[in-house]
Amino acid sequence: MRAIIFQAAGFEFFGLQHLLPLILLVVLSFWLPVFARDRLSPQNQVWIARGLAIIISLGILSVAIFRLLINQFDWRENLPLDLCNLLALFLPVLFWNPHPRLVKLVYFLILGGTGQGIITPNCPEGFPHILYLSYWIVHCGLVLHIIYIVVVWRIYPRFVSILHSMVAMNIYAAVMFVLNYFMDSNYFYVMAKPITPSLLDYMGPWPWYILTGQPVAFVIFFLLWLPFFRRNSIPDAQMTEDTRPSINIDNAAV
Repeated sequence: MRAIIFQAAGFEFFGLQHLLPLILLVVLSFWLPVFARDRLSPQNQVWIARGLAIIISLGILSVAIFRLLINQFDWRENLPLDLCNLLALFLPVLFWNPHPRLVKLVYFLILGGTGQGIITPNCPEGFPHILYLSYWIVHCGLVLHIIYIVVVWRIYPRFVSILHSMVAMNIYAAVMFVLNYFMDSNYFYVMAKPITPSLLDYMGPWPWYILTGQPVAFVIFFLLWLPFFRRNSIPDAQMTEDTRPSINIDNAAV
């Protein structure tokens, strides 16, 4: 137990402690959504989604509590203001009753943004440190959760969803820029590149990488949309109480 909380171990890119979470994520992303969609009742499908959301949110809260307990909480670095951390913190609220428009918006932000954190992780510690465990629970959990919702309830993103996500991402970046300016912080990396290697290293110096990142983000979002090019989604206007997944569990509880 002491090792899980206090052990400081170095993290190795594409070492065993990096590859194992990736392998587990791939396996669960293929198996869990299909299993839930084909084998489970609507009530159990919903509770799995809600359970995942709670676990992911607790992953963020556990790190904040841990840092506070050991007096290492720095509000310039440790607030859950990075996009993936913010989504993870409020995931139970946002997706307790998942709305199709929100799912389509967040799909690109999670897979496009959090995916970078999985491939080129900014993980401060190695296994079995609590910061390591929390990092992978949050990042892999976000990806698994959004894939689960998209597959189980067939809420397929549309091309226009790419544009909505781009607008939302830039609004968020603008807000983070203002906050970072007054807080002397670097949330969402709009003030400087991360120390660890990332895709931003190939986009030029600050602030140009923010501009060159726009077409790169669009291309990534476009590639994430391609699997749904020929699929039909339930129109948002038709996602009524009879088809919205959250209603099933609420009716069952009555």
